[in-house]
Amino acid sequence: MDTVPEKLSNPISLRAIILILSIVLGFHFLVNFIEDTDLLVYGFSLIIPGSVSIFSFIVARKYSDSLVFSRSYYFLAFGFASLFLAELTYLIYDLFLGIDPYPSIADVFFFIFYPMISLFVFKHIQFFSSPTSISDKIILGIIPVAITTLYLSITISEEFNFDFFYGILFVSATSISFALSIYALKIFQGSLVGTSWIIMVAGILILVGGDIWYYYIELFEEYTLSHTVNVFWYLGYLVILYSLIKHRSSL
Repeated sequence: MDTVPEKLSNPISLRAIILILSIVLGFHFLVNFIEDTDLLVYGFSLIIPGSVSIFSFIVARKYSDSLVFSRSYYFLAFGFASLFLAELTYLIYDLFLGIDPYPSIADVFFFIFYPMISLFVFKHIQFFSSPTSISDKIILGIIPVAITTLYLSITISEEFNFDFFYGILFVSATSISFALSIYALKIFQGSLVGTSWIIMVAGILILVGGDIWYYYIELFEEYTLSHTVNVFWYLGYLVILYSLIKHRSSL
């Protein structure tokens, strides 16, 4: 029978949160005040997802006697491994081959992340609770529809080309992950799931929130490697990594 370890109710470390914020904001200011930071940004964007994937595999192995949690953390591990491969592909195309990485195989790796992260969150929701109330159904149904509709309302006057349909596909997938994360955060509060999973879901929420923002700013071709949206990704990565480290030490 799958159970939740009692130790997972350990409190959040304020020092860890301050350290994460310091790293993220410090790195963001750094790349905005020095020149030729592309390699630095790509390197940072590779190390963190790679680390999250490794720790996810470690936690999944720790849960080898639990079918639900072992599978869910493998989904998380494969999702971040896919992100790592996407970032690596972008780096090779952009810095070494001098080829525009969009569109490329990297986009396939980026997209794989969303079903993996959604499956991770869904497996936990399935274990702890099932959406039954009207508010639950609103969160899970209306949020993805609202986000995708807003995107369509902005892009509907644009040309119906590859970028248009590509954007709809990614925004729809991201909005589903976003809605699941909001619902998960709602049901995990005050439950036996403990702070580790709440931190995890908060990190995912930050991450996919940044993704949604990214697809909107890309409509106006405003994204750069030093854009503020990167703060959401770095923060989401490190919060999830902190959750995994905290989770592993509690098992």
